[in-house]
Amino acid sequence: MGTLQEHFRSLCVLDKQVPLFCTRRDGSIELLPYGTNGRLVLKRSDGMESLMRGLGKQLIRQYDAGQVRNDGILYMMHWCIDDEIIPLYIGKAETFGRKEGSLSENIKDLDKGNGKFGRWGYGYAYHLGDLSAATLSGHEGSKVTLKYERWRDRLFYPVEKNVVRPRDPVYFFATLWGDKQKSVWSQVSPTTLAFEEYLLIGLASREYGKYLLNQEGRYRYEEV
Repeated sequence: MGTLQEHFRSLCVLDKQVPLFCTRRDGSIELLPYGTNGRLVLKRSDGMESLMRGLGKQLIRQYDAGQVRNDGILYMMHWCIDDEIIPLYIGKAETFGRKEGSLSENIKDLDKGNGKFGRWGYGYAYHLGDLSAATLSGHEGSKVTLKYERWRDRLFYPVEKNVVRPRDPVYFFATLWGDKQKSVWSQVSPTTLAFEEYLLIGLASREYGKYLLNQEGRYRYEEV
């Protein structure tokens, strides 16, 4: 099994990464009114929107043609410091939903929606909806979770009056995952999307454990 940085180079992460957030000239994150109550959310960048919608539409076309070739989308939120990728969160959006043979609502939403958006939607129970609830005023206290308070504290300087400034630029990478992709564990290629996510989280937690925000699937050991 190669190093994570070697694998990130093979996936061309540096060439394909995009900013996660839409930022103003002063470096703060642009906010967007969302939902029937107009609550403020952290706005995705145009590049991130284009990347995810493009991947989603490819999966939708495959599904509609009855020729699904990819398990879904593998994604990563990260920092990039001196060309070193620092993984912050690794996850997936699978092509098929809970009902056998059905297209996932997360993928469907990538066509024209905003609430689910391949797990990065503005709705609650999705990454940017819940991160916004933990970061911005105007959200019900019941929507604030410890998980996204940890995200907020890792990503942003302390927030005052809904002015959100990243500690470092936050990048996003995503790719379709199928049997043409080379696994980080080359000896077992090809891998399923779920297994690849598991491998990457395990390796990232071992090499970048103090930065990684994933809690499930982390590499664990006992010191003796």
